[in-house]
Amino acid sequence: MMNTFVENVRRKIEAKTPTKKTDGKPKKPKHPKKKFVDDDDTGPGVVYIGHIPHGFYEKEMKKYFSQFGKINRFRLARSRKTGKCKGFAYIEFKSEAVAKIAAEAMNNYLFFEKILKCEFVPANELHPNAFDGWKGKILSSERNRMKQNAVKSEEDLIKSKNRRMKRLIKLKSYLKEKDIDFKVKSFIPLDDK
Repeated sequence: MMNTFVENVRRKIEAKTPTKKTDGKPKKPKHPKKKFVDDDDTGPGVVYIGHIPHGFYEKEMKKYFSQFGKINRFRLARSRKTGKCKGFAYIEFKSEAVAKIAAEAMNNYLFFEKILKCEFVPANELHPNAFDGWKGKILSSERNRMKQNAVKSEEDLIKSKNRRMKRLIKLKSYLKEKDIDFKVKSFIPLDDK
């Protein structure tokens, strides 16, 4: 059944495609289309994008905006603490003309129930740190996790044990001072001597 279906589809496709006839004439060379180049194009152009909806992040945004032209740099602002999107981004296109077209086309565009706000940012108004961390920095939560999960040296373990011992002694003295009869069991391993 499948083979006959596939064969019928192939026949229909072959019937629709015209066959090329060669009359012995030399082929004309195809000339590439002339690209429109703006005379006042001074280099890369930057677009500010605001009101970014949830789920439309780096990967999706790069893919979507690459339809306008080549993207040099891209930065989605994220919280250093949580890593969540702050709702705005900067995209640097290879050409200033492309950036202007993209900003004009995407301004007030309804996207995932939010209206995108896109503005062209001239080079003289662009903050010098607008693209800092555009390749991604380590979040503070990740840094804390790495620090917490790091293998501790012998010296660090001794310091930690001493701190816990001081706290335990302080707690016992406080309880004794208040005449509270409560025995605190030591959870700190004692040195075997």
